[in-house]
Amino acid sequence: MKNKNYSRRRTGNRPLRTQITVTAEECQGNPDKMVRRFIKKSKKEGVVDEIRERQYYKSPSERRIEKKRNRDRVIKKHNLRMKELFK
Repeated sequence: MKNKNYSRRRTGNRPLRTQITVTAEECQGNPDKMVRRFIKKSKKEGVVDEIRERQYYKSPSERRIEKKRNRDRVIKKHNLRMKELFK
């Protein structure tokens, strides 16, 4: 019997993670500028947020509830903006 779900696997949907690098050439050798650039790049990549999120285990139901809560919050915010716009 053939496994029908084999072809439905989601591969490649996550972006490849690479190391965050800051060179002295791009910052003209200024160490303060290098630190600021590193912090900016790490925030953009979401490194700290991901570490905080993965620090403790969340069950799938907790993830689902959180996702629904965020979705409802965005919808409510959008509806308030539209209501304000069409007053």
